This record gives sequence, structure tokens and C-alpha cells, in this order.
Amino acid sequence: MLTKRLAQEIADRTIEIIGYNVNVMDKDGVIIGSGDPKRLYEVHAGAVEAIKKQQEIEINDHYAKNMQGTKTGINLPISFREEIVGVIGVTGPLEEIRGYGKLVKMAAELSLNQAFLTAELQWDKRHKEELLRQLLEGRVENKNTFLKRAESFGLKLPLPCEVWYVYARKVRTRAEEERLHNDLKMVIGSTHEMIRIDSGGHIVLVNQTEINKDIYADVQQFAREYALVVCVGNRATQLMDIAVSYEQAYLTYMVTKGEEEKGLRFSRECLLDTMLYRLGDTIEVREWQSLFSPIRSFEKNEELEATLHAFIRCNGEIQKVASELFVHRNTVQYRLHKIKELTGKDPRDFKDLFELYAGMRLNQFEKE
Repeated sequence: MLTKRLAQEIADRTIEIIGYNVNVMDKDGVIIGSGDPKRLYEVHAGAVEAIKKQQEIEINDHYAKNMQGTKTGINLPISFREEIVGVIGVTGPLEEIRGYGKLVKMAAELSLNQAFLTAELQWDKRHKEELLRQLLEGRVENKNTFLKRAESFGLKLPLPCEVWYVYARKVRTRAEEERLHNDLKMVIGSTHEMIRIDSGGHIVLVNQTEINKDIYADVQQFAREYALVVCVGNRATQLMDIAVSYEQAYLTYMVTKGEEEKGLRFSRECLLDTMLYRLGDTIEVREWQSLFSPIRSFEKNEELEATLHAFIRCNGEIQKVASELFVHRNTVQYRLHKIKELTGKDPRDFKDLFELYAGMRLNQFEKE
């Protein structure tokens, strides 16, 4: 409990307040924190005596000459939960420092208690996050056991709920994460559990509030102001559905992460892309990818890909495609013909267009 780091913090803080050197010793009387670095790791005879007698020990000039590793001063046992865990010593003339004794002891014990509470909270938080991670990843073996553990750690999972997979590029620290969480509560009324996936700004929220037409605009604006990508899985009505919602939200992020625009993305709007993403490395996938290879090898491949993208977005309306790309409609027609010439697939044919789209997206997924 009384670590070297905490002992040094206690010594430094106390010296700053009272102006006298302070040593902090462990339960064996070894100095582990001091204003005088040269005294570190010495055995302090006065501290050993204080631990043995379980009381304050004063060292006057006479005793200081005859006791190992001591100087004139006072040494007081410090306790945690009624057990002596170390000693704090103040060096200086007894008549000047005697009045500081009990205050210094009390401050050291308060620091110990605070450190313990902080460590306990962090321990609880880690276990709470691990439980949530198990749920999200579908690793819950016994529902009742999980719910009991969740309750003991204060993990709240009210149903129905939905999982948000959030990429917050600007959020890197715990403090920034908490600020984001609190600001989001102001927008949607409540969020429940949040877990950081990694240090790269990837966060998961299990959220009870449904994004309906009443709050859609507010959440969209919030996401753009924070430069967030918020990918939303389908609503979970049962505990085990939360893992499904998480997978949907995560896959939505994976298939849209190349898009520049920040804001909301819903899994229900990306079903085709997520299906393609999950196909893995199969013969069919490689054939689709090879279908698109001639376009990738073409000198002006970016123009052709941009045209195909726009053609799909504009539902095949040539004039809209031309306006979006700032080119003449004949240029659009030329590019579509070039795609057919290179691949043998005509973008103006629905089945061929689907195969071209699949090949394009599968190649993009492989690059990412």
C-alpha cells in the first residue's frame, strides 16, 4: 500500500508546507521517500523503534549520534486500517517541529486512504470495462452469473439499447473521454456505459436513447462539431443482442472509415457493404476483385472510379453525374463506355453494375 512513489509524494508535499526535511519509511524502517535523496534506502533506527513500540519517537541530539541513520527529529507511525504500514519522520530542532507531528501523521494517513480509494475505483472500473468487453464480444457463458457480476460492479445495461462505435480523433486522454461523455449526455439526455477500445480514439457507447427524428439533427451537429464518426448498430431488445448491435456498429465503421464526412452512420444503411466486407478471402471475392483490376491499372483510374461512384449515387442519371463531377454529359458517357471496355461489364446494366460495385468495394476494403 505504501509504495515508493506515494512515499516520495508525501515527503515532497509535506516539505513544501512545513519547510523541514521529511523522510517516509516503510514497515521495516527503510527510507523510501525523502527530501534528501542520499538518505534513500537507509535503515532509519528511529523508525524501527517507532514501529516496535507503536508510538511516536523523538530523537534528540544525543540519541542521534548513537542511532543508525538518524538525525534530530520526530518519527511517527502511520497506519492504514489499524495496521502500521510505515513511519513519517520530520528532521529539525525538536522545539520547532514538535507541533507538526500529529498534523504530518494525519496528512500522511489521509494520503494513504485517498490512494487506496483511487486504486479501488480504478480496479472496479477495469473489471467493469472487462465485463462490458465480454458482453460486446459475445463471450458471456452464463447470463445469470454475468448479470450478478454486472450488478456488483455497477454496470448498467437497460434494455432496449443500441451500441455506438465512435471514432473520436481528437479524444486521446481519459479526461477528454469523460468530457465527451458528459457533453453527449447534454445532447441526448442520457448515455449509459462507455468503454475505450484503444488509445487511438475508438470508443464504444451502450446507449438507451434511440436516435429518432426528434434528436437526429442535434446528434448529427454534435458529431460534426466534435469531428466524430458515430456508427450505430440496430436496437437490442435482449442482453445477448447487444453483441450483435456492437458487431453491426463496428462493421459499419470498417466499411465507411474511408469517407471524409463526419457524423452519423447507421448499420441498416450499409448492409450490402458489410455483407461484402464479411465475405473474407474466397474464390468469389478474388474474382470480383480481379474484375475491377483493369480499372485500377488504367492510367486515369481515379476518374473512372469517381464516375462509377457518382453514377451509383445519382441513380444512373447522367446529367446529375455530369453536374456533380463538373464535366460534360458526353464525358460521363465516354467514361462509362471505357469501364465496359476494360471490364466487360456495362454500368448501365443493373446486374453488371452490382458486380462492378462489389469489385470496387472489395478492392477498397483490401487496401484499407
